[in-house]
Amino acid sequence: MSDSDTALREDFLVLENVEQHFDLGRALLTRESKGVVKAVDGISLTIREGEILGIVGESGCGKTTLSRTIMQLIRPTSGRIFLEGKELSALSDADIRAERINFQMIFQDPYASLNPRLTVFTTISEAIRTRHPDVRGEALRGRVIELLRTVGLNPAQMNRYPHEFSGGQRQRVAIARALAPEPKLVIADEPVSALDVSIQSQILNLLKRLSREMGLTMIFVSHDLSVVRYIADRIAVMYRGRIIELGRAETIVDDPRHIYTKALMSAIPQPDPRAERTRERILLEDEPPGADKSPGKDVEDDLEEVTPGHLVSTRPFERRVKEAEAPAQ
Repeated sequence: MSDSDTALREDFLVLENVEQHFDLGRALLTRESKGVVKAVDGISLTIREGEILGIVGESGCGKTTLSRTIMQLIRPTSGRIFLEGKELSALSDADIRAERINFQMIFQDPYASLNPRLTVFTTISEAIRTRHPDVRGEALRGRVIELLRTVGLNPAQMNRYPHEFSGGQRQRVAIARALAPEPKLVIADEPVSALDVSIQSQILNLLKRLSREMGLTMIFVSHDLSVVRYIADRIAVMYRGRIIELGRAETIVDDPRHIYTKALMSAIPQPDPRAERTRERILLEDEPPGADKSPGKDVEDDLEEVTPGHLVSTRPFERRVKEAEAPAQ
């Protein structure tokens, strides 16, 4: 492999100081500004070709906003996003629509993400023709059958409508639709959180297998660290719009350095009831009213490499540790 090929793989997707801020408007009577929500607040990140990056954090941390910003479903307030060297954030809306065949999204709710008026065949065939507009007839039908088999569905069901499928089957249809344009990047936003626990592992195994077999680069977004550590090669932990820890999945799980990551780890239930009763928990609570919610403004935004490939935020943490109750014996 040449040096240029290596560079391409290492810099497949690049985010440079990406921000996504939302203006809350002005008060009705005083006309004073209500402030700005910094949903994504200056994220810089490089994703390698063929890897699965997990983005994890509690609800409201900005992970879904970040994924939609990468997809250009909402344009970044500032910063730049590059896919294989092409700056997505500089493209026009028309050019983005044309470019989107290279990056697709799997949404959280399989009940809402599929058009209820379209059969599975129509849904997938329309996605195929975004890249191959001349494919028709038996060639198109054959491609739909191949995709359905790839995601574990019976091709005999391709003329059914979404309401005739279970939640897990609908998510498989959504995965087939995302794969249909032959994308290079897939963003999966909480793809198993709306599914039964018994189905979640099937979908996770499917996504993991597809990523390896098809050479897909994937961003897997979830609030559940136990799910992310199973599927991801690397994990980025988000808190209030920023990445506060980044590293190999096993490193983040086995050797978390940031107090917030440690708290997430301590919240994962243990299968052994005795271990669950006696293990240490880290509880976090918000600062009291009036506390500064954006400390560190004058601190250089930096991720410090504590071990090779393992980066931890040097910014002050905005919540305090609450003294945990003694575990039940």
